[in-house]
Amino acid sequence: MVTTKRISSRLGFLILLITFCASPVLAQASEPADKENEVLAILWQQSSGEHRALCYQAYALARMLLDRDLHNHRIRMRRAMILDLDETVWDTSSYEAMNVKLKRAYPEGWNEWMNQARATALPGALEFLNYANSRGVRVFYVTNRKTVAKEATEQNLKRLGFPAVNDETVLMRDDPAVESKTARRKAISAKYHVVLLMGDDLNDFDEVFEKSKTIASRIEATDRNRSQFGTHFIVLPNPMYGNWANSLYEYNFKLTEHQKAEKRRGLLKD
Repeated sequence: MVTTKRISSRLGFLILLITFCASPVLAQASEPADKENEVLAILWQQSSGEHRALCYQAYALARMLLDRDLHNHRIRMRRAMILDLDETVWDTSSYEAMNVKLKRAYPEGWNEWMNQARATALPGALEFLNYANSRGVRVFYVTNRKTVAKEATEQNLKRLGFPAVNDETVLMRDDPAVESKTARRKAISAKYHVVLLMGDDLNDFDEVFEKSKTIASRIEATDRNRSQFGTHFIVLPNPMYGNWANSLYEYNFKLTEHQKAEKRRGLLKD
């Protein structure tokens, strides 16, 4: 005869077993996105001497190119340079780190973070841009931050000591539906001799890269324009995010973290 105690014991065991077996599935469905894959990229930007070295290297090259251009007395137009902001002029990795800790993803908290004006200058950027400004070069900050953050963005630049910060030189993304910087670049090029462009994403340089959505087409466009890099285009490192990452997922922003992980592993070459 099975006692009530034994029935209760067996029921308890079955419940425990079912709960144990089901818990990974439940956790996968209910837990926030795992951001662990981003930790190494953020730490590399925040902690490595190599990241600092690449920034110093980029801005040292920029000064060499500018000085060479300044010796060209045939140029009659005023000189200018076009720079992206995030991960080009300054570092926003603390926002990425915060997202990892809170297990959330962009754009959550982005507007609030921008309004706190917490970005810090990248190594070499401040010195170079103040030098360029002192030589009469007009500095344009062309960013895809939305206009809602314009005041905070300008305050952040001024607080850090960047030159020539005003409504004419800080060009935000006016239309939320348009990510392209082409129109803004063309407007500058129509009035100035653009010495160089600096950015952390290929889309910061030319519309040909905006049309390249696959890994293969981005590489092909880069190879085809190789003569521009180091002479007219200077790329800053950004291992955390960008169109390089979007191309891994074929610009499918509906993928789950698990699906993204599968995509990444599937692209590894051994």
